[in-house]
Amino acid sequence: MAVPSNYRWIAVGSLLIRNRTNSAANAPEFSVNDLFTALSDRSGTNRQWRSYGGDSRLMWCEHCADEGNFYRLLLQTGDKNVAGVSFFHFENKESRDVEKEEDEGGHYTAHVLIKKQPEADGRHVILVEKVPGIYLSSVKDHFAWVCNDPIYQKSAPGPDGRLKSYRAIFEVDGFQAQTLKDALEDGVLKDIEFVSFETENLDGHDEDELIDEVVREAVWKVGKRVNGEQARGLLDKAKAFMDDFTDDPNESQLFVRIKTASGQIKRTEIDQSKVELLEQAFVQNEVIGDFDQPLPPKYEEFHGQVLQKMTVIGVGLGD
Repeated sequence: MAVPSNYRWIAVGSLLIRNRTNSAANAPEFSVNDLFTALSDRSGTNRQWRSYGGDSRLMWCEHCADEGNFYRLLLQTGDKNVAGVSFFHFENKESRDVEKEEDEGGHYTAHVLIKKQPEADGRHVILVEKVPGIYLSSVKDHFAWVCNDPIYQKSAPGPDGRLKSYRAIFEVDGFQAQTLKDALEDGVLKDIEFVSFETENLDGHDEDELIDEVVREAVWKVGKRVNGEQARGLLDKAKAFMDDFTDDPNESQLFVRIKTASGQIKRTEIDQSKVELLEQAFVQNEVIGDFDQPLPPKYEEFHGQVLQKMTVIGVGLGD
């Protein structure tokens, strides 16, 4: 899969490192420094390779740096499931195919920045350069694998006096950015999307019935600037429409898409149980561009301009 050479999307997330919810009161705490130490140690001892996806994919981290307010990582992924590439010549209108070998796969790299200083709730801002296979949830899975090794676990005496081991649990969620109300001030309301998940009895019998999931969707296209009062009225109508659209409000989702002044399309799910819908927040995604040279799909070392632009985004977030 090709990646753009002139820009990158940056997923802005919120990282929490904690113990299991049923851990004892004296369970040792884990910090972002523990994570950085484990990543660095695995890289330094050649134990950084995580195989997954039926051994068709690899993820690893070879470059770790402690710089200023952030921990910096270069996260790599290899995917054998990708196809070869086809290039189209814009002058002679001919195509050129490049096949891959059986044991080869796509190779992509992403910069990851983790802010050292946590927020008031103990979460850390994390920024992830989005490339195929690397996004917030896959980063969380990799962190969990890294710290699952017994040498990175901690212990404390249990009720019987014997040492009990604990491992770090990771949560990585989207960073809640501006509210829907703020986004509408300089953006265009593209549409409102309704999704309902229902079950259907395929054979009509009580015994051994075949149940299938049916997904129903509807879209209200708006495509114009709206003020707060107009948006509030539309969302109130959308909630009323959803009552007729689905048999079970708990099995439905309501989404809003807004096109920002910079051309980004932001999409967020609306919590229908909230009274003030316009105060709900978007998960933040940013775009970086204007590079001196085209960006490659993978990096051999940290890319100075990418780091600088991501750092600008991260500075101030979470304070």
